[in-house]
Amino acid sequence: MQMELAQDHDGLRKMMRDFAHAMESARVEDMSDIARRRIAFSQLFREHMAREDAMVQNLRRGAMPPQADRIIRDHSRAMVALFLRYSDHIKYWTPAQIAADWPGYRVAVLDLQNGLHDRMEWEEANLHPLLIDTPRKAA
Repeated sequence: MQMELAQDHDGLRKMMRDFAHAMESARVEDMSDIARRRIAFSQLFREHMAREDAMVQNLRRGAMPPQADRIIRDHSRAMVALFLRYSDHIKYWTPAQIAADWPGYRVAVLDLQNGLHDRMEWEEANLHPLLIDTPRKAA
């Protein structure tokens, strides 16, 4: 399952790169493509969060290394903050708002992407090593 997290991160990074590239040449007329990409990203992001949360909960049920508790707390707080930021972004940037401020939307997307890139790097360096040897438990 830990391999799935790495694959998720790779997939999310690819989607973000492709989205950023598409926005370089996209126009407001391309809104249907933008909407499709947003939905696909949102689905993968939510699926990834659910997988990661399941692994973290499994880790909490077992014997954890001493540093794990702090890492898990930091991760949980950061994920809540990221999720809220992402939700606010989606609520604010409606198709009408995107059409009204295309340059502002592009800046906001790239800023959000940078935050997610940083978060994934932190997870890979700090959280994922804790999950490598975590056995799966039946629900």
